[in-house]
Amino acid sequence: MSGIPEGIVPVLATPFLADGAVDEESFVRQVRFCVEAGAAGVAMFGLASECFKLSDAERDRLAKLTVEAVGGEIPVVLSVTPQAWELAVEEATRFAAHGASALMVMPPFLLGPSAEAALAQVQAVARATRTPVIVQYAPAQTNLRIEPERFLALGRECPNVHAVKVDAVPAGPMISRLGGQLKAYVGYLGTHLPEAVARGVHGCMPSAAFSRFFVETWRLLREAPPAGRRLHSAVLPLLEFMMQTVDLLLACEKRLLVRAGVFTSPTCRRPCVEMDEGQQREFAVLLERASPWLPEWTR
Repeated sequence: MSGIPEGIVPVLATPFLADGAVDEESFVRQVRFCVEAGAAGVAMFGLASECFKLSDAERDRLAKLTVEAVGGEIPVVLSVTPQAWELAVEEATRFAAHGASALMVMPPFLLGPSAEAALAQVQAVARATRTPVIVQYAPAQTNLRIEPERFLALGRECPNVHAVKVDAVPAGPMISRLGGQLKAYVGYLGTHLPEAVARGVHGCMPSAAFSRFFVETWRLLREAPPAGRRLHSAVLPLLEFMMQTVDLLLACEKRLLVRAGVFTSPTCRRPCVEMDEGQQREFAVLLERASPWLPEWTR
């Protein structure tokens, strides 16, 4: 299955056992959890996948495992994140060979490359494969700022660059300035999804634990916007709490997946955030308030 999926494409978390080893059984359960929730696709090796805490061998193994676990039922988006041109091209080529439906490419950002240099690497990756490409734009996490006109130019130069994942706040202006010439996704745990849908966004990449909730919210926002906004606002305080930092998102996300019977352990590879008593208390309060609108396992 190839192409850019439209709708909810959860970013998979990497499950670890208590000793820090990758938990492949939990990973496969997570993939199936998303498929059964009605996700339009799944994405792996995003920031919320702890991609920078995985070895090359682990990334390759998990890439293959994602494609195998999906079994051709929905598209698989695999992220390419190496900071060097040659390594990014090599990884993209491998992921395409493993069966990725699309590649999500993060422009290099370490040591502060110019926007031109960063996009040149994306261009090299796009030209190395015919696989559709999504460019990930996360200025707060990378300190790399790129104007939408540069993305549009890249799309004209590389026909397989189809979309931008706008991990920025606010995301709305970027979505509108892309003007449908490039498709747009939003991340940030879907905290601004109603506005993004109103602006014509192509999809959302939230966390896996909320797959069923976001599939329903996406449907309502497109078919009955007032009802979709009410559903979204009921859970928004919990989403905003979790999305304060990527580390906090991971800590909460893995607890939810353990609660759902998907993960065996909430372990994150160190360094990672340790939720203090106040955060644990607030998380529990917000989860309880949101539970009437979430799947049964959150109650």
